[in-house]
Amino acid sequence: MNRIKKLSSYEAQKIAAGQVVERPANVVKELIENAIDAQATSIEIHIDQAGHERIAVIDNGCGMSAEDAPIAFIHHATSKIESVSDLQSLTTFGFRGEALSSIASVSNITLITKTFDTLEGIELYFEQAQLIHSKPISASTGTHIEAKNLFYNVPARKKFLKSKETEWRIIQQMVQAFCIAYPHIHFKLFHDGRISLNCPQTNSLQSRLSQLLDEDVVRNLIPVTIDHEHAAVQGFISNHHYFKYDRSNIYFLVNHRWIKNLGLAKSLLRGYQNVLPEGRFPCAYIHITVDPTTIDVNIHPRKEEIQFVHTTAIERSITQQVKAAIEHYLSAQLKKQVTLAPQPPRNFPNMATQHTVQYSPFAPSPFFSAPLMPFQSIRTEPKPEAIFHAAPQTPVEEIVEHYQLTAVEDNNFTILGQLHKTYILLEHSNGLFVVDQHAAQERILYEQFSNRFEQLPTISLLFPHIITLASSDIQLLEEHTELFTKNGICIEEYGQGQIIIQSMPVHLKEIDPKELIHDVLNMLHTSQAVMPRELKKSLNEHLHAQMACKAAVKAGDILTHTQMDQLINDLYKTNNRFSCPHGRPTGWLLSQIDIEKKFKRRT
Repeated sequence: MNRIKKLSSYEAQKIAAGQVVERPANVVKELIENAIDAQATSIEIHIDQAGHERIAVIDNGCGMSAEDAPIAFIHHATSKIESVSDLQSLTTFGFRGEALSSIASVSNITLITKTFDTLEGIELYFEQAQLIHSKPISASTGTHIEAKNLFYNVPARKKFLKSKETEWRIIQQMVQAFCIAYPHIHFKLFHDGRISLNCPQTNSLQSRLSQLLDEDVVRNLIPVTIDHEHAAVQGFISNHHYFKYDRSNIYFLVNHRWIKNLGLAKSLLRGYQNVLPEGRFPCAYIHITVDPTTIDVNIHPRKEEIQFVHTTAIERSITQQVKAAIEHYLSAQLKKQVTLAPQPPRNFPNMATQHTVQYSPFAPSPFFSAPLMPFQSIRTEPKPEAIFHAAPQTPVEEIVEHYQLTAVEDNNFTILGQLHKTYILLEHSNGLFVVDQHAAQERILYEQFSNRFEQLPTISLLFPHIITLASSDIQLLEEHTELFTKNGICIEEYGQGQIIIQSMPVHLKEIDPKELIHDVLNMLHTSQAVMPRELKKSLNEHLHAQMACKAAVKAGDILTHTQMDQLINDLYKTNNRFSCPHGRPTGWLLSQIDIEKKFKRRT
């Protein structure tokens, strides 16, 4: 008996459909692209239960004849190309003839379509990629296609779908990309019968962005224009005052096709070098127009990726123009020429025997925006002329050991004062102890928030904070309202696309909560695969760390002797006092032995 058997055409098609249709957003994308290829000027998208139950796309395009409509569902049947050579000058979205057949193999499909030159349309109904019935029907010119019960016959695929909230956010972002790519098309997006997005036709990208984005974003956009021999680039980017906490607001559209290209994203971020804080990202809405013969969109079944013939030249042009646009913006503000050229590297003195410790007291952190300090090499035998060029240090392990055994353990110290309004200097029998005032109080507050978060004293705000957010972000926050409430932050929905914060913990009463909310949203967006129990624990820790960071004394704050004494005593009573919640040390011990060696009192 043969062990090798040929799969039935239906089973093979279901397997192949998995490359084209991974989630509801893929179905939405394919159907919108078909509507655009049909020259539609109005497209409605109806989503029920984040696409799990129903996806419907209605357009006023050219429609299909009664003869063509059934053929469109045959695998590899297409009106877009006739041979492989046509891919050299492709101007349409579809070309493989896989989309409709793939969707029909994993859902129940109803199609109603009519061309302008016929009196009636045709309705088709498919189950398991098989035509069940076909009948004439009264219809408007265009196409109405509806997919129900997605993946009902592929449970292995269905169980790997994300939560409905996540799938809905992905659909929203994708529809927004189409709105940016085609300002002349009227888009409407409905979710569970409620309108979520309504973008009438407009004649410019700037007007379209005004429809999609909140006023704060639009006010901080600056234009970017590049006329390169290999590409024409037009669009808008945010200035250095406005930033986001993830890359979700970076859109690249190549010949009106929304694409994902890591090289383009990196070239954009290089243009922002030296002007954006670590872990912050700009908004960008960039149209790139190239000769179709110089790109390849046929490298992935979902056609989300693209290859350029002139990749390096285009990326370099984007970096240069983004940098130039920001420099021009800064120059106009300051009334003088500004350059964002990187600073020359610091010249450290020659060192004798040395070893490098991969550690920085200001290591990059998504929660901490202080400037980064370079990694430093620790010298064991400094030259005399270099004594005043670098502070005496000891390896990290020794510092932590000294820290644990001396200054914080026996609480026996004398406060000498502040250094650079950032560090508290303590005289101790074993040497000089330097405490980072921000990191220390951050740890103190974090432990307080973690241990007593349900009993935190709160205060009603005289002027509540109103924050504008995307509707998907508001829905995401609503899922975790209890967490905020237990931590003394009262959040309520306030009108269309806004939330209002009525109360805050006493420690945060003077803090603008906007950045706190965005940081938590960023974590939620990047933690979709985490199990609910682990997510709740991580979210608690993240929120407490954020609250502690916002409320703690900052570098540059002047402290009185009483305040410094209180901070050090609070740190002494705190568990895990050797580092802040983000892993930075709260203090360094410069041992008496090291100090004496610097002054040649020891050998």
